[in-house]
Amino acid sequence: MRASEMREMMPDERHTRLEDLKEELRGLRFGHVMQQISNPLEIRDVRRDIARLKTIIAEEARKAGAEESAGPTEDAGGEEA
Repeated sequence: MRASEMREMMPDERHTRLEDLKEELRGLRFGHVMQQISNPLEIRDVRRDIARLKTIIAEEARKAGAEESAGPTEDAGGEEA
C-alpha cells in the first residue's frame, strides 16, 4: 500500500489497518519459522507498511497538537473590571 493511499484513509481506518497488519505479520513470522511461507520477503513488505502507517499516524498527531497550541487565543488585555 502506498503512503498516499494511507493518507486518504480516515484515522479509525488507519488504526484498524495497523492492527490487521500486525496480525498478518505475526502469522507470517509463524509461517516462516514453520517453513510454510513461499516468499519470506512478504515479511519485509508488511513491516514497511506498518512503519508507514505509524509514521502517518504520528504526523497527524503532531499536526493536531500544533494546531491546538497555535489556535486562537483570547486577548487578555483590554477593559479592566
